[in-house]
Amino acid sequence: MSKTTVKPRKTPVQSRSKKRVESILEVTASLLVEKGYESLTAVGIAEKAKIPVASLYQYYPNKEAVIYALCESMINDVMQRFDDYENFESHKLGIWELLELIGEQEYANPANHKLEFELNRAMIAMPQLSELHESFDERISKRFSSILKYYGSKWSIDELVNLSRIVFRMGTTYFEHINNNRENPTLAKQSKELIMKAMGSLIQDCLHEPATA
Repeated sequence: MSKTTVKPRKTPVQSRSKKRVESILEVTASLLVEKGYESLTAVGIAEKAKIPVASLYQYYPNKEAVIYALCESMINDVMQRFDDYENFESHKLGIWELLELIGEQEYANPANHKLEFELNRAMIAMPQLSELHESFDERISKRFSSILKYYGSKWSIDELVNLSRIVFRMGTTYFEHINNNRENPTLAKQSKELIMKAMGSLIQDCLHEPATA
């Protein structure tokens, strides 16, 4: 499938068109949270948005293109949060204070991040989104690596990028575990404590040990 199939067919200019596209994206986001990306269809999006499916296709060639647009928006939001994390002179947080903030923002409440969880799953599973996922994985791992480097890690950038990827994979696994056990708040709390402890242990190693290579 060509790369252009996940790009919008046209960019809305008029106010009415912009509102329609916003509605399509909002509806798709709600369906992803409710049912997951596997159940998503173009017809289902159009029905919930109360528009003909032909109107949906005026802007997006398929459901993957709608998900792609949501993924791009999500990635921009994550990168903006990392701009705040890396604004060291402004927040003046120690490393563990900052990591606690990142944990709270990115992992602490999966119920508030269900959409991001589903979008990440879609990027991993859908071939049309694989390039976007690889780019996001590389960018976010390098951003987290730069934070660890700033706070004194002696590991090489390649080592830190590898560590960052492992940490974020752990976070995704945590999301999935909580999603599958969301009716059990005790288990959710325990899982949060365990995953944060495991992440903290890995990060502590990179801050206090010499480069492994």
